[in-house]
Amino acid sequence: MDFEEYYLYSKAYSDIESPEYKKRLEELKPYLTSLMRERGRVLDLACGVGGFSFLLEEMGHEVVGLDISDFLLEKARAYRDTRDSEVEFVKGDARKLPFEGGTFDYVVFLGNSIVHFTPLELNQVFKEVRRVLKPHGLFLLHYNDMRELLPILEGSEVIADGYWVSQIRKDKEEKYFIAVFESPKGKFEVKFNLWGKTAVELLSKLYFVREESIEIKENSYLDVLRRK
Repeated sequence: MDFEEYYLYSKAYSDIESPEYKKRLEELKPYLTSLMRERGRVLDLACGVGGFSFLLEEMGHEVVGLDISDFLLEKARAYRDTRDSEVEFVKGDARKLPFEGGTFDYVVFLGNSIVHFTPLELNQVFKEVRRVLKPHGLFLLHYNDMRELLPILEGSEVIADGYWVSQIRKDKEEKYFIAVFESPKGKFEVKFNLWGKTAVELLSKLYFVREESIEIKENSYLDVLRRK
C-alpha cells in the first residue's frame, strides 16, 4: 500500500484547515520565519496538499511546490483556488528535479518526507537539491528520528481517524519497516524507510555544510544546511 491512503486518513497531512494540520504549521513557523528573513524563490519539496507552500508565500516568498502524487497536487490546487495565491504546483520526482541549476534561494523538505526514500534515493534527492540551489543557498530539512520513534509506534498509537498501529514488521537488516494501521473500518499497510539522525547527518554532509540542527520536539529535527 502506498502513502496516499495514509495521507487520506490523516488530517494532519490532508486537511490544511484541521487543527492537526495547523499544529504542524505552527510548530515550524517560528523557525522558518527566523531562518528565511530574506525574501527569495523557494522550492517546497514533497509539498503534499500545500500548507507549507501557502505559509511561505504569506511570508513574502515566491514559492514552487513539487510533489509526485496527483492526488495530493489536486488537493493543493483546489486549496489554492479558494485563496489569493500564486503558488505554482508542479508534478515531479525529487530524485530528478525538473528545474535548471541554481534556480532557488531556498529548498525546504518538511514533514518527515525522507521516509519515502531509500538511502540511494535520498542521496540522489540531496544531489538534486544541491544542484537547483543558488550558490550558498539554504536547505531546510525537517525529519523525525524513526529509529528512536519506532518503539512508540509499536505501542499502538492512534494516528488518524480512529486508526492505530496494530503491527510493525521490520526487515532483517532494519532498513525499513511495514506499519499495519487498523480500525473498525478495516486496515492498510505502509512502508517506512528507517532513517535515524546519524544516518541523515552523514549523508547530507556529502553535499551541504550543516549550520545548525534544531530539535523541534523530542526526536524531531530541523537541519539548517548550506550548499557547499
